[in-house]
Amino acid sequence: MPRFEVVTNRYGSIIDVRECADEAYEMSQESQSPLGQWSNKYSSVLATLGCTLGAFNISRFAILAVQFGANFILQFLVLSLLVGIPLFTFHSSLGQLLGAGVMDMWRISPIFKGIGIALLLAQAFIGTYTVIGISWMFTYFRDSFITKQDVYRWAEPIDEYKEDGMPWTLSSNVSYNIEETVPGYFNGIVLQRKYVEKLEMNDNLLKLPVVINLTIIWTIVFICLSKGLKSYSKVMCIFSLVPVFGMFMLCTKMLGLAPMIGFQHHDIFPETDWSEFFLNTKSWVAAFTETFLTWGILGACTMQITSHNRPKHLLHRDASLVIILTIAVLILAAFLANTCVHLLEAHGYMYLPSSFERMSSYTFLFKQNSAQARKHLTPVRWMQHSSLFMGERTMKNNVPGMPQESGYQAMRLATELFPATFAMIGAKNISPFWSVLFYFVLIMFGIGQQIAIWHCVVSGIISLHPFKLRKWRTTITFLSCAAAFSIGLFMATELGIFIVYLMDYCVGCGWWIMILYLLEIGALFMVRGRPYSGETVVATLFSQANHHLQVWMAPMLSFDWNIVVPVALILLSTSVFKNGGYRWLYNWKSVSQSTYWSTSSREFGCLLQIIPLLIVPFAGIIQTCRYLATGPPDLFDRIQMLYRPVIETRRPPETGEATSEAGVNGSAAVQIEDPPPKYTPPPSYSTATGARSLRFTELVTTHKSFNMHAIFFIHGGFLLALDTDTIAYRLAARSMAARLPSASYHHRAHTHTHPTDVTNRLSTVRARVLIAKMLRQSIRRSVRRLAHVLGNHHQSAILGESSSSSSAAPRTVQTAAATTSSSPHHHHQQTTVLTATTTSSSLPTDAQQTVSSTAPPPDYTTVLVEMNRDDDDDDDVVSVARTVCGGESSSASSLSDEQSTSIECLMERAAPINVDRTGPVAAAAATSTAAAASH
Repeated sequence: MPRFEVVTNRYGSIIDVRECADEAYEMSQESQSPLGQWSNKYSSVLATLGCTLGAFNISRFAILAVQFGANFILQFLVLSLLVGIPLFTFHSSLGQLLGAGVMDMWRISPIFKGIGIALLLAQAFIGTYTVIGISWMFTYFRDSFITKQDVYRWAEPIDEYKEDGMPWTLSSNVSYNIEETVPGYFNGIVLQRKYVEKLEMNDNLLKLPVVINLTIIWTIVFICLSKGLKSYSKVMCIFSLVPVFGMFMLCTKMLGLAPMIGFQHHDIFPETDWSEFFLNTKSWVAAFTETFLTWGILGACTMQITSHNRPKHLLHRDASLVIILTIAVLILAAFLANTCVHLLEAHGYMYLPSSFERMSSYTFLFKQNSAQARKHLTPVRWMQHSSLFMGERTMKNNVPGMPQESGYQAMRLATELFPATFAMIGAKNISPFWSVLFYFVLIMFGIGQQIAIWHCVVSGIISLHPFKLRKWRTTITFLSCAAAFSIGLFMATELGIFIVYLMDYCVGCGWWIMILYLLEIGALFMVRGRPYSGETVVATLFSQANHHLQVWMAPMLSFDWNIVVPVALILLSTSVFKNGGYRWLYNWKSVSQSTYWSTSSREFGCLLQIIPLLIVPFAGIIQTCRYLATGPPDLFDRIQMLYRPVIETRRPPETGEATSEAGVNGSAAVQIEDPPPKYTPPPSYSTATGARSLRFTELVTTHKSFNMHAIFFIHGGFLLALDTDTIAYRLAARSMAARLPSASYHHRAHTHTHPTDVTNRLSTVRARVLIAKMLRQSIRRSVRRLAHVLGNHHQSAILGESSSSSSAAPRTVQTAAATTSSSPHHHHQQTTVLTATTTSSSLPTDAQQTVSSTAPPPDYTTVLVEMNRDDDDDDDVVSVARTVCGGESSSASSLSDEQSTSIECLMERAAPINVDRTGPVAAAAATSTAAAASH
C-alpha cells in the first residue's frame, strides 16, 4: 500500500503530496497555515464544536423529535453515520492537510477559485441574519430573573401592541391563559410588533431593545476575534464547555420531574410508531435535512478552524470528541423537549405547530378535546415539513378564504415550548434558576457559533494576501462586524420577523449550498485528482490512529467521500428544492392571490441563491483568461497550471541539515529552497576604519592579552614610539594567572584539550594578530600622511626621534626573554611583531645614515601592495592555532619549521614601508630578522 510525502514551501503550507513508499493511510502533516496555529491542542476541538452545536440546531432537533418521535432520532443517527459524519470529517481532514481554508485551498487548482468565494459568501449570509435569534434570547434571559413569589413575564397579558387596546381579563387559575400570553410575549415584548392582525407595514422604526441586544452580541464577537487565534482560543472554553455542562444539568433536572406527572421513561416519545419507520418518507426527509444542517452547512468554518492545527495533530481524537458531544447534547435536547410536552399534557394542554404571521395563527397550545384541537385531525408527523437553519416549517392545508400561512416559526423550543412549560409549572414548583440556565446555555451556544462563522469570514478575507492583510486583522474584523450589524438593523423593525423568514427560506434551506459542496468534492477528487485523492485526505485523519482504524475505517471513509456523499448531496438537494416549493420562487410572472411572497421579494430571494452559484463559472472564466494570457510558452503547460499546477521542488542534500522533522511513519516534508539573499554592498572606508577601531578599543579595555614591541602615536607633529612590550607581557601574565594557575592551565592544555579551551585560545590568537595588523596599517597611513605634510625637513626629525627611542629596545627584549623563560606557557600567547623601532635599532650606523638621507616619501601604490600582502596573516593564525590546540609542549624551543616561517613572515611585514628593500639597508634588516627569529 502506498505512502505519501508532503511537499511544503518556506512558509509551511503544503503544495504537493506524492507517493514515496508502500503503506497506505500514513503520512506526515507538515502543513501550517500562514495565519497562525492554535496555542492549545484542545482549542481546535472547542472551536469545531461551535460549528456543529448551536442554539438553532438544538432547538430544531428537539422539535422534530417531538413531532416524529424516536423514529427521527434513529434515522438521524443512521444518516449521520452514512453522510453527515463523513462530510464533517472530509472538511476537517482537508483543512489540516492543506493548511488552508476554502479561499486559499484552491492554489492546488486555481480554476475553481469561485467555489471558495461562493462558500465564504454563504457563511457570511448565514452569520448576518441568524444573529437576530440570539438577540431574542437576551430578552427571555432578562425576564427569567424573578423570585418564587413572582410570575414570569410571559405568563402575564401583554396589551401594548394590540390595536384596540382592550385589556385581557385575567383568569383565576395560575396559568393566566398561557396559550395567549406566551405567543403574545414573543410578538409584543421580544419582537416589539404593534400591527399583528391587519399586517400594516407603515411603521418601520427601529426597535430599541432589539438594537441594544444586537450591539452587545457584535461587541462580544469583535472582542473575541480582534486578536485572531490569540483571543479566540481564550474564550472557547466559555462558549463551548460551559453550555455543554449546563445542558447536562438542565436535562437531568427536567427528567427528574417525570415521576411528578406519572409517566414512564419508555413513553417519553409519544409520537413514536415503529411500524412507520420505513414508510414515513417525511420523517426520512426531515432527518436527512437535519443531518446536513448539523454536520455540513458550516463545513467551510470547520475547514478553516482545522487549518490552524499544528503538524501531526491528533485529528481523529478531535473528530471523535466533537461527534460524541454533538450527538449527546442533541439527544438530551430531544429528551428535554418531550418532557416539556408531557408536562403540558399533564395540565390538559396539547402542543401543535403554529405560524408567526397573526394572532389567529401563532397560537400553539390548545385545550384537550376543544374545538380548535379537533380541527387538527391529521397527525403532525404526516404533515409537510421543511427544515430551515433558524426554524422549521410545518405546512397545513389552508382553509379557503383564509389568509395563507407559512407555518414557520423560529426557535420553537426557546420561544414556545420551554416558556409555556415554566409558566405552567410556576416559580413555586421549580426554581427560576433553571430558566436562567436554559437561556444562558442557548446564548452561549449561539455566540460561540457566530464567532466560528465570522472567524471563517475574516480569515478568508485575510487569506487573499495573508502577509499584507495579517497586520490589518483587527480593522478587517471591525469592518466585517460593523457591516453585519448594519444589515441586521433591517431585522430590528416591524418587518423584522418577515425579513428573517425570507432570509431563512432562501439561505437557510441549504439546497444551493449542497451544490457548492458537491462541486468542491468533484473538483478535488475528479479534476485535481492525485495526489489529492481520497486516500491522501483520509491519511490525515488516521495518520496517528491505531492499526484497526487504518485498515477498516480509512478505506470505507474514502469510498464514502467518493461515492456515497456526492450521490446523497444530489438526492437531498433535489428533495429540498421540491418539498420546499422553491420552483414558485422562480416564477416571477405569476401574480396569484395564493402567492405568499411579492414579486420583488421573490426576485431578491432568487438573487441570494443564484449569485453564489454564478460566481463559480464567472471566476473560472477570469482565472482561465489570466493563466492563458501569461505563463510558459507551451499552451498545454498553461492549461495544466490552470487546473493541475505542478510545483517543482528540490530535495535537500543528505549531508546537510534537515529542514523538517520526519513523521512517525518515516516520511518527511521536502521544503523548497529559499531564494538567494539580496546583494549587500561592502562598507565604506570610514565605516570599516571605525569598526576596526571600535573592535581594537573593546579588546584593549577588556584586558585581552596582546604582544607587540611598540605602539605609535602622533603628538605635536612628531611620530613617537612607546615601548610597551613589558606592559603587554605583564598584562597577559596577570590575566592568565587570574583565570587559572600555571600548573592547572598546563595540565588542561596538554593532558586533555577541552573544546571550550580550544575555542578561547583560538580566539585569543586571532585577536592578537588582528590587533597587530590594525596597528601596522594605521602606522603606515600615519607615516605616509606625515611625510607628505612635513616634507623632507620633518623626516629627519622623525627618524631622529625613532633612533633616540631605540636605546630602550634591548631592555624590552631582555625583559620579554626573561618573562618567557619564567613562564613557558606564555609562549603560545605571544605573536612577535617587528616594528620600526626594533628594525632601526638593529641597523649599522652607515645604514641609518643612508636611510636618513635617501628614504623618499612613500607612494600610494607601495602602501596598497604592502597592505594586500597582509592578507596572508590568516594562515599564520591557523598555524599558531593548530599549535595551541594540538597539545604539544609550550616550550619556546619546540616551534616547528612552519611556525618559524610564519613568524619570519610576520616580522618581515612589520618593517617600515619607507625602508629600501633592495640595498644594504634591506640586507641589514634581513640579518636582524633572522637573529630575532632564532632567538
